[in-house]
Amino acid sequence: MTSEPLIIVCAGGHGRELAHAFLLDHSASAFLGFLDDGISGATAEGWPILGSLNSWRNHARASFAVAANSPRVRRAIVEQMGPRDGPKWTTVRHPSSRIGTHVAYGVGCQFLGGCEVTTSVRLGDFCIVNRGAQVAHDCSAGDFVSMNPQSCVSGHVSIGSGCELGAGCTLRQSSSIGNGAMIGMGAVVVKDVEPNAVVVGNPARPIKTLPAW
Repeated sequence: MTSEPLIIVCAGGHGRELAHAFLLDHSASAFLGFLDDGISGATAEGWPILGSLNSWRNHARASFAVAANSPRVRRAIVEQMGPRDGPKWTTVRHPSSRIGTHVAYGVGCQFLGGCEVTTSVRLGDFCIVNRGAQVAHDCSAGDFVSMNPQSCVSGHVSIGSGCELGAGCTLRQSSSIGNGAMIGMGAVVVKDVEPNAVVVGNPARPIKTLPAW
């Protein structure tokens, strides 16, 4: 959360949804626009593209949120721009998101509409809890985790850094997800997932291995 005006990095679909979430609880003047290496001019909504990622220094008094949903792309952007000594990364919360008691999260996180994080949960830096995602009690997640819409994380689940949970997937209680793993859309995870594995189906089964996180 921030009092400085916001700039969102990446003007794709997720970035525009993030802008919408932010503006539900802020004045129009609090959102300056986007940085994007591949788009110029303005978005379809009329929000301005202010320049490339490396132009953030022209707006050093602003706060920033990186809206790349892919954990690997998001990490690369943060590394390019500077995680600590670079931009001031901020957390963005949709006003309908619900964050319970004893929840701790790092810098640059995002909580989209209707998501719920209950109690005694720890999230690392640059995590995204997307629309309608649910995170139950006593869970932990590392840095750069993406929980896509309607994903459901049961209690006492451990999620490594760089994991992506597909829309509508379910993680059984007390399961462990290794760093860099990807859970497919609608998958039902009933046992631990190895690092960098891609798992799909019900019950979820591995189909490939991604490059090491």
